[in-house]
Amino acid sequence: MQAGFWQRGLGILNETRLVAKQLQQKSEDSRLIKEARRALIDYLGCVLQARKEPKVQEFGRLWQQEGGKVNSLLGLHTTPERAALINGFAAHYLDFDDVQANFRGHPSAVIYSALLAIAPPSSQVRQVLQAFIAGVELAGKLGLALNPDHTVQGWHSTATIGTIAATGALCNLANASVDQTTRALSFATSQASGMSFQNGTDAKPLQAGLAARNAVTAFILSQSRGSFTANEDSLQFWGATLGFNETSFSLLGNDWYQPGQINKPGLWFKVHPFCSAALSGYEAAKMLWNKGVRWSDCVQVVVHYPPNGDRALNQQWPQTGQESKFSIEFIIWQVLKFGDVKDADFTARFVDSQFKIDVAKIVRKHDLATTSATKRPTLVETVTRRGIVKQLVVMPLGSPNRSLSSEKLQEKLLMVLPKEKVAALVDLIVKKEAVLQEIYWLIQ
Repeated sequence: MQAGFWQRGLGILNETRLVAKQLQQKSEDSRLIKEARRALIDYLGCVLQARKEPKVQEFGRLWQQEGGKVNSLLGLHTTPERAALINGFAAHYLDFDDVQANFRGHPSAVIYSALLAIAPPSSQVRQVLQAFIAGVELAGKLGLALNPDHTVQGWHSTATIGTIAATGALCNLANASVDQTTRALSFATSQASGMSFQNGTDAKPLQAGLAARNAVTAFILSQSRGSFTANEDSLQFWGATLGFNETSFSLLGNDWYQPGQINKPGLWFKVHPFCSAALSGYEAAKMLWNKGVRWSDCVQVVVHYPPNGDRALNQQWPQTGQESKFSIEFIIWQVLKFGDVKDADFTARFVDSQFKIDVAKIVRKHDLATTSATKRPTLVETVTRRGIVKQLVVMPLGSPNRSLSSEKLQEKLLMVLPKEKVAALVDLIVKKEAVLQEIYWLIQ
């Protein structure tokens, strides 16, 4: 592998330039654009939900700059880099945002946050959607080359792969040349970092914000008349440093939009603000509740996963609401005790004191077969006084094969905007000639 790596690095096969050429394409595929619209609706719902949170408001004030020309989605004027930082932090703060399976990260929180910080208000919404599709394509292909090892090692793909994917999206939006895009991707690799040990803290959404900010920085550097230099095959060296799959990495520049990473494996959307790795376990617990299983009857609860299937759920004994977003124990306990989760508890300062006692009954096992990235098998086994009751869920509601309806997707917006504004906003996103400024007028 090393010989091939160095040959590519010497320019015999430049994957970065091949990717830069692919980023010249703007997809006109109606299926891909439809999914990008759904992602934008969901993204705006996540940001608008989060902007009422005290931490998000404080974060925005920290980075507000008087005289700044760019308006972040929090309504604060600042610089493009800071707007991307604020947007990304807000979009990912509640962990309510979308996920892509190959990427194993949150595409909209980084890519749309960067795009909306750079795109002039006069930009057509359709151009932003096309750039988003390009960014998701790159994120998914990089994810195929690096995952699952990348995330298992503890990297936060939203921050690592996301920085590069958002940079590619910005280049697509700006119609950057192949040379400019090649340099931009190189600048992005020098800034792409983030670790999953921050799950359950404010540093996790910070990493999404930093990724969006760093993408903007990489893009601006590549557009400079000073022609700042950077290694022109950066993706190959970056990937080799992190331990890429050489076969998948060699396909980075091939078969773009066929059928499109945004559609296959597709995007996951959430109805509750907790980690998507818990969706199958949550749904299994709901089904057990509907079968009559109650926490008071449980002697033990065993949650079965494939190896590393619960890697992101690193909070077995959460102390705060924020930590409980990454705790399958807390989520299952809530469902079997109350019939469903309480979204407000995921922002509470402390978890319910009774949970700290009850959590000892819940154990995890890693004895399910490993499957494809589009499936998240979780088996919840309840040992009750009346016997054992089990429930397996492989593809939960919100996964690409059981996608949320348009009405369900709009519920996040309906929590913060009047029904008439939500309808107008959705119409604008669908309208081919709509511009970003029209969206900003509705949400500010």
